[in-house]
Amino acid sequence: MPLFGKKHETDKKHSTDVRKKYDFKRTLGTGAFSEVVLAEDKSERGKLVAIKCIDRCGLLGKEESLENEIQVLRR
Repeated sequence: MPLFGKKHETDKKHSTDVRKKYDFKRTLGTGAFSEVVLAEDKSERGKLVAIKCIDRCGLLGKEESLENEIQVLRR
């Protein structure tokens, strides 16, 4: 799925609103173009996860920084 630009029809099956799966509890931290939120899995109560929410509007001109961030998170 592309990070920027138009989504293709086939991308729709992969996009999910994470709020349908998780209850957002509180903000753990913020960065230049993202926020990390503590969330609880709705289907597995008590299971807490950290979700990184990226502001795509704030990324214009910083696409390379986002690509670097993704590579770091994958490690």
